[in-house]
Amino acid sequence: MPNMSGIELTEKLIKLYPDIKVLILSMFNNEEYIVSAIQAGAKGYLPKQDSTTEILLEAIRTISNGDEFYSASISKIVLKSFINNVKNTSVGDVAKKHQLTSREKEILKLYVEGCTNNEIAEKLNLSVFTIKTLKNNIMQKYNFKSTVEMIKFALRNNIVEW
Repeated sequence: MPNMSGIELTEKLIKLYPDIKVLILSMFNNEEYIVSAIQAGAKGYLPKQDSTTEILLEAIRTISNGDEFYSASISKIVLKSFINNVKNTSVGDVAKKHQLTSREKEILKLYVEGCTNNEIAEKLNLSVFTIKTLKNNIMQKYNFKSTVEMIKFALRNNIVEW
């Protein structure tokens, strides 16, 4: 693309349309580009050289159903990157990464109680956008894929009192 990279476009699309699902179809298959695409919000990544019509359709269906899709070669690269990061991260660093702020805990407690974004925003006198941002921070810290997963985890691990 002449004016911006696919990663830059992905970031802009996600900011403008938070519910959009982006599938990257790229000739690049290096770790840095793939990780950047995922961090930008891409829900899938396929290298052009590996993409048949069948695989492309499977990726589109998978992503439209709410899951993520990475080809086998991309999954291998991502897993290798993850393993290297785990090897280079101390246990203390992981614990710090997963610490929730008091505001995040407060919001998580309200989700556990069954409140909606609007209700939480009203109770805390914050904007709905702020609530969604804080929820997204919680989801990213623990790699949750859904609100239900977040709530179950909070209850199972006594992160908030019920």
